[in-house]
Amino acid sequence: MTALRGIVMILAGIFAFLMPAQAVKFVLLAGGGLLLVDGCLGLASMDFASRRVHAYYLALSRNLLCIAAGAIVLASGFLTGLFTLSFLATVVGLLVILAGLVELVSILMDHERYASPMMAMVGGGLYVVAGLVLIFMPLSSAAVLMRLATILLIAYALSLLYRAWRIRAASPDAG
Repeated sequence: MTALRGIVMILAGIFAFLMPAQAVKFVLLAGGGLLLVDGCLGLASMDFASRRVHAYYLALSRNLLCIAAGAIVLASGFLTGLFTLSFLATVVGLLVILAGLVELVSILMDHERYASPMMAMVGGGLYVVAGLVLIFMPLSSAAVLMRLATILLIAYALSLLYRAWRIRAASPDAG
């Protein structure tokens, strides 16, 4: 399985290196889908019968922000006829930043509810960082970033292949 992981990563890395624009589009669409799913699952996990306290409204707003950001990303093919790509990236970036900040505020106000509030805060912080990247990183430089990431991906995949070869060589039936 380790070798298979390495081979799949190398193939994906080669594709992304040769066609960085398509790889960036794929990553953006996958990210939009993840935001949409995150918001929907967050809504599904909410207790709508409970008391309406600050934690309820913070969770509701965070989930709705994620759904809005994901919907904008997934509808970007249609929306780019109405708005520029930079404008859409800024709007989605702001929505993601707001979702991260709402999550951080929610954790700080209700930290006793979390087994590990630090890990939850890291998640909220990552949302803020992702939003900042969307706002401040020009999409034209995303292709360059994708190429750098694919070089790292291929290097990691080669290390997996080497590890698989070493495991195979060390096994007693390798002969």
